[in-house]
Order: sequence, then structure tokens, then C-alpha cells
Amino acid sequence: MKVAIASFEFEGNSLSLRVARKTDFARFGIFQGAEIPQVARGKQLAITGGIDTLTEAGAEVVPIYMSRCVSGGHVDDAYFDEVVQTIADGITAALPLDGVYLSLHGAMICATEKDPEGGVIAAVRDRLGDASIPIAVSLDLHAHVTQRMADMAQIIVGYETYPHVDAYRTGACAAGLLVRAMRGEIAPVTRIAKYNAIVPVLGGATLGDEPMAQVAAVARGIEAEGRALSVSYFPVQPWLDMADVGITGLAITDGDAPAASAAAQTVLDAMWTRRRDFELPAVTPAEAVRAAIARPDRTLIIDAPDSMGAGAQGDSPALLAALLDISSETEAALFIVDAETVARATELGEGAEADFRIGAKEDDRWFSPCAVRATVERLCDGAFTYSGGPAAGATTSTGPTAVLRHGGIRILVGSLPFYEHMDEHYAAAGIDITTCKIASFKNLMNYRKLLGPGVRHIALHGPGGAPLRLQDVDWAHRQRPYWPADDMEPPAPAPAPGRTQDDPEQ
Repeated sequence: MKVAIASFEFEGNSLSLRVARKTDFARFGIFQGAEIPQVARGKQLAITGGIDTLTEAGAEVVPIYMSRCVSGGHVDDAYFDEVVQTIADGITAALPLDGVYLSLHGAMICATEKDPEGGVIAAVRDRLGDASIPIAVSLDLHAHVTQRMADMAQIIVGYETYPHVDAYRTGACAAGLLVRAMRGEIAPVTRIAKYNAIVPVLGGATLGDEPMAQVAAVARGIEAEGRALSVSYFPVQPWLDMADVGITGLAITDGDAPAASAAAQTVLDAMWTRRRDFELPAVTPAEAVRAAIARPDRTLIIDAPDSMGAGAQGDSPALLAALLDISSETEAALFIVDAETVARATELGEGAEADFRIGAKEDDRWFSPCAVRATVERLCDGAFTYSGGPAAGATTSTGPTAVLRHGGIRILVGSLPFYEHMDEHYAAAGIDITTCKIASFKNLMNYRKLLGPGVRHIALHGPGGAPLRLQDVDWAHRQRPYWPADDMEPPAPAPAPGRTQDDPEQ
């Protein structure tokens, strides 16, 4: 068995202003050929699970390309075209092949290509020149799975967990099914079912007996009963302004298309019937600060509308303004992206005290910079190593970084957005959040790993690049009726692709 592999991962957000170019992907690493297995080795990435499974099965693995970036707006056309061309050329050079494994996210946005992952798969399928050669794809739980993707890839497997702790397992599962297909043991058939509905990411945890955990149990039950080889559920990245975006069920069977359709419909209905349960309580920044101060325990305040993991800019000063207004002496820690402030702090030097205007530099649609007099407590490079999650062991950076202090508030100001895991970025800058009454996070799920006795959380709502109230967004292309703006019974199917978002501004 000879198998080509590639990875190209990015999560887009139609409300975000960020454009991800090659330099942004290079920050996280761009790898080709023999570099890929070396970089992936020992990681908990999907592509690592794929490589290990294929290798253990005795396959000859031909690595082509590996690239990923922090969530944001859309990928620059020039870089997208370059990657697709590189992967396609790699496929041609590797022929003849018995199979292909692709590690993708599933929610990429580009200016021209309206179905980027579908475009990647199509390029691979075209170069293979043989529709019988199986393509296996692993996707994030929040992927926007299109019919085009399902038509061209015989195998599609999504993450089961949120917080994401099973990327490696997902890659291994996709590759395992690919091995069975190449050996002729199965003839995989993939089918999807989709409703015109979007649900808040904040309520989508698969922990304990939470709603999405119940959906996961339905999927695993179908597999255990032998009704499908694999069942995936995709609550989707909800901030994608495209007509055909919606919650999706997906199933793979051994040559039984009707059974695959039935299983996909069952897991889709499991999400739909729990749609109201995904909406969790959230408050304004001022209400959150007051509630946190009144509590005897520590509080993590989740700045959901500015979640960098969801593609927002990470530069909202809303919570900082509330802290300054209500209780600046409360021991608190918060992160914000503001390269201009970092540059000024660096010029002033550690120990200097000055007036700063923080935040709303990248995105000023909802807020203005927050004025604060603060001391430059520390300057650093912002580098840290992830302690867990899919990127465990990988090192990243918030770029040149400054710790500013005003009263009890420590403001960790970074130059670059990044994907928060837990508190590694705070610790790297010398901030111990266990000593803080309040600590804020700009992610929608990983903070839960820090909860426990004496540690609670409060979620914020309000304007931003990742608002919780999806029905309040002025969507340009989402078609009515859709949940949660409309209560539909029976649920409306997702519209066919055609009307998609206008070309993002380059």
C-alpha cells in the first residue's frame, strides 16, 4: 500500500477582519516531504495518528505538505492556490497511489474558492485520475461539511470531543478505515444530512452528560450496533456567512448507502432535538465583574465574543474597561492583543509608568481603546509550550509581549493572536492565575480544564467577532428560516450552495 498524506488546517470566521497569509501560517510552521513525520512524531495531531496507523499497517507513506494557522477571517487566495498546487503536484509525483489521507479542519474561508476543503479534495481526486482510489479525510468537530466533500472522499471522520482531546484518535480512525478500504475489506460509502441551523459553540462541550455528550452517545451507539463503520456529528463553526452552512450528521457504511443516510439523519436529529440546550447563560462585562467580586472563590471570565479560537481579533478591551470602572484593586489577569502598546512599552522599558490606550487597534467596529495609566512590569518574547490538547508539546508565541500593571490588574498584552489552551501564556509571562481573584480567557472551551473546587466561570455576551447570540447577527447570506432566529418544526433543510458570501476584502 502506497499512501500520500497532507495537512492544511484553518478555521475561518466571516465576522473577522483578519486575513491569513503565508507568513501567518509560517509562524506555526510549514513543512514538506520528510520533514512532516519528524515534526509530527510524538504529537497528538490528527496527521500523527494517520501516519502512525498507516505505518503500523505496513503502508509506504508519502508525506507532501503540512500547514496550519490560528483561527481568523479568511485565507489569502495566493497562499491557498499555492498550497493546493503543491499538494496536487505532490500527488502526481507520487503516482501510482493506493490511497490518500488528508488532515483538514473543514471550516476554511477563501475569497474566491467558496468550498476550500472541497477544492483541496477535488484537486487530489483530479490528479489521482481514478475514482476508485480511496481518499480519507479527518475534520474538526466544527467543520462545514459540503456535499462536494462527501461526494469525493469515501471516508470522512470528525473529532468526537470538545474540548478537542481526540485529534490523534480521529486521524488514526480515518487512516484505519483507509487501510481496510485499500485491502478490499470494506467498500466505504459516506452520506450526510444537514439542517439550516447553527448553535452556540460555548454550549457544545462533550463532557459528562452535557447535550453534545448525549449526541456523541447516540453516534457511538449506532457504531456499536453495527449500523455504520463510523458516525460523526458536526455542530459547525457558526460564524460562517454562507447559505449552506448548518449542523450536519455524517455516517460511513460498508457499501450500504441507505443505511449511511439513515445513520446520518439519526445523529443530526439528536443535535436538533437538543438545540435549545446549547444556549448557556451569559452576562455583560460589568455584570461579570460584580458577580466575580461577590463570590468567595476564584472566577474565570470567558470573553466569548472576542474568542481568538473562534477567529476574533483578541483585542476587545470591554472587560478591561469594566474592571477599571468597578474595581481596579481586585487581583486580576487578562490578555489582549495590541502590538502598538507592546512596542510603546518596550520603548519605555521595564519599571516605566505611562498612559496607555489599549485594545481596539485591529478591530474598532464595536469598541474604542481603553485609557489606563500602568507600569511596565515585564517584557518578554511571549513564547510558551502547550501542555495538552492536540498541539501538546508544540511551542508557539504571542509575539513581543508586555505585562502592564494598574492596581491589582495585570494586563498581558501580546502582539499576535493565538489559540489558548489553558494558562500557559500567563505562566510564561510570570503571571500565576491561581493568585488572581479574576482571570480572563478568550476561548470557548479549554478554560474548562482549569475549573474545579473553588474555581468557577462566567461567560460574557455582547458584540465582537464571535457573538453568542447568533440570531442577532446581520447575516448577508444566511437564508430564512434558520435556527435560532426561527423556530421550525419540522426543521428546514440547509439550502443548496449557490448564494455565498461576497469576496472578502483582501
